[in-house]
Amino acid sequence: MSQGAYVTLVGFVAQDPNIRTTATGKQLTKVRVGTTPRYRDDESGQWRDGETSYYDVKCWNRLAEHARLSLRKGEPVVVKGKFRIGNFEDKEGRTRISVEITADTLGHDLTRGVASYSRMQSRRPDAEADRARGGFAGNLEDPGAPADPDELLDEDAIERFGRDLEDDELAARAAAENEESEEEEEEDEAGVPAVSATPF
Repeated sequence: MSQGAYVTLVGFVAQDPNIRTTATGKQLTKVRVGTTPRYRDDESGQWRDGETSYYDVKCWNRLAEHARLSLRKGEPVVVKGKFRIGNFEDKEGRTRISVEITADTLGHDLTRGVASYSRMQSRRPDAEADRARGGFAGNLEDPGAPADPDELLDEDAIERFGRDLEDDELAARAAAENEESEEEEEEDEAGVPAVSATPF
């Protein structure tokens, strides 16, 4: 079992997402997500906002494109993914902590509003050829990330499976009808009902 730290964020888009292509040809979108905890003030009994924390969320490949097309600054989102904590030096030379999340899934928080979904068709005609060559279908930048679920589905195979099921059902129905007609013929010839050999 692979190890890792996973997190779910519920927050808002702090900046409009930007997309770029890496040196390896992969698409990467960075989404800045802010989360603001709320707490109840014991003295006044009122709800108040706590301090806002910001997180850099990385989206790869298809998720990168969908995030760029779907998300706008200020919109409520839910993010699930792996997080990593690192250190960096700011301009003044002070050590800062950075929290970076590689998203497995990302979408609008529907408790705060409604969204309209539109399924995107795959624009990778070479995906089947990659799989035939034994190519890696997952995230090259993050090998621990799962492969894109849409790329794992073989819609032709699903359609063939559905046709096979229908053919099997028709064959079973024809066999049952054939068996009934044979029993009726036996009954007509002997003048007595045929006894089925099938045990109860």
